[in-house]
Amino acid sequence: MLDRLALRHDLIDCRGEILARKGFVISPQSIADAAAAAPALARVGLADTPLAGEVAAVLDDPAYKHLFGEAAARQAVERAILEVRLPEVLFDELTAVRRANPGLHRHGVATAAVAARMLLCAVGDARGVAEHAAAGLLHDLGMRHAPMKLMRNRDALTKAEIAEVAAHPLTGAYHLARLLGAHPAVAAAHAHHWRCGQGYPRLAGPPSRSSEVVAVASAFCALTQPRPFRSDAYDARAAADVLVADAKAGTADANTVKLLVHALRGGQGDLRALRFGSNRGGQVPELNRHTPVQAPALNV
Repeated sequence: MLDRLALRHDLIDCRGEILARKGFVISPQSIADAAAAAPALARVGLADTPLAGEVAAVLDDPAYKHLFGEAAARQAVERAILEVRLPEVLFDELTAVRRANPGLHRHGVATAAVAARMLLCAVGDARGVAEHAAAGLLHDLGMRHAPMKLMRNRDALTKAEIAEVAAHPLTGAYHLARLLGAHPAVAAAHAHHWRCGQGYPRLAGPPSRSSEVVAVASAFCALTQPRPFRSDAYDARAAADVLVADAKAGTADANTVKLLVHALRGGQGDLRALRFGSNRGGQVPELNRHTPVQAPALNV
């Protein structure tokens, strides 16, 4: 299973700067080295960028009414996202993603919102939630370095395409580490497809709880948003059922999936007493050509 890759092309940011040359090996060590060498860049608030106007559209999406339908919860999540502060170049990257692939951009905003809601249910209106909302917003940045045709693919992926997809946690983590240093977004980008050791890439140990929150939020949002390889999105109930089944199978962190279910129930009651129920029969797509990615040990 992949834990590093040798670049087959230069890694280039949206401004044309070369982040790493062809042949460079991205590994946990090179990501850590990049984080240690990251400059202290000035940061701007998301609230002061054009992206601020897009947050409400996600919070108003009927697919997420169980998470954001209550006014106080919606306001707390919106505040956490608007408090995100990043170097200007990362807002340029997000703008580039929005222009090239609106669906990928919307996925990041939705993941930030769902992750923030989950964390607020766990810890209350605590400081630091904005940092983890930023992690949700940026966790899939590595997909900007993959061919955009992969995001439009309606059929099963080829072996070469699987390798391209499997590279994005590493390219994303390295890109973010160069700009943010040691930041939750770096860890979330690296670990969001780990799937309790059954996904990719291989990690030295389990990720942090906050990275697991971003991973589960990302999976939930991916299920509840349109994708070209399936006929329709899952509704919230069916998406939760998928993640509960993953938790029972040991491919999703059970405690984090419980936190998602707790948030979907309005954050009421004792989370520690929550038990998984049976499949509740939500709306599932009639046609689904999704290709599970198990990362091969290939250079990309």
